[in-house]
Amino acid sequence: MSARDSNRTQLDSELLRTFLSVAKAGSLSGAAARLYRTQSAVSLQVQKLEAALGQRVFERHGRGVAMTAAGERLLPVARDVVEMLNQVATDLREAPDEQEIRLGIPEEYGDTILPSILATFTEAEPTARIFVRCSSSMEFPRALAAGELDLALHSPERVSKNDVIVHNERAVWTGSAFHNVENRRPLPVALFDKTCWWRERCLDLLRKSGLEYQVVCTSQSISGVRAAIAAGVAIGVLPESTLTDHIRALASAKLPQLGETHLALTGSPKRPRRLAEKLSAIISRTFQGK
Repeated sequence: MSARDSNRTQLDSELLRTFLSVAKAGSLSGAAARLYRTQSAVSLQVQKLEAALGQRVFERHGRGVAMTAAGERLLPVARDVVEMLNQVATDLREAPDEQEIRLGIPEEYGDTILPSILATFTEAEPTARIFVRCSSSMEFPRALAAGELDLALHSPERVSKNDVIVHNERAVWTGSAFHNVENRRPLPVALFDKTCWWRERCLDLLRKSGLEYQVVCTSQSISGVRAAIAAGVAIGVLPESTLTDHIRALASAKLPQLGETHLALTGSPKRPRRLAEKLSAIISRTFQGK
């Protein structure tokens, strides 16, 4: 073996995982976000990979990176190697029953936060199965107690000692981006129709405000409330992070202040501990990045 060969960086799985993330994201910055690393750290990993191969795997350009011919040749091999290592690690684990986890998440985060959580979790645990229940927060404590869920993200009225707060969410009055519904009297309001502390709090605040209002739409799901708001039928209350291009936060001083709610993670005593800890960490990081 020559001195040059002995000094060459070894081709390890960490470099291949970074290569696959950059290839999938199409940029160093995109891969850095997926890997929760700095862009400079990802760039250094790519440089080490290219040093080990003796040629470039990416061509840099203004908007990101494109694979070279060498990168194209490496791509299927890297996928096979990483997949094989993941499978071996799974086979050697002592607790195969921990390959399934059941998560409850509020419906309003189903098309905003949840995709990022699922993408990161499945990349970190490619052989694990995750079952997701998107519904009202108030259903989750019962589901946890009944053993139907392993982990739930919810907004409890009172945080218990077993809850882990992952995010403080500001609740806001919202209306259609294309209508001035907040100027109508009586004020049309859309609410979730199931008994929950947020519904009662909104009604209590409206009564105390002295505003003339009327509940014109109720729905068993948050999507129904959101549709009524987007259509200009009524105003309603939503978490600030779940607003869309069709829904805007209302700045009217006449509307009562709603304050913040706590988003907490609660685990079942029988949850698969390793997967629950991994998923909890991913959920916390996802909300920190918002």
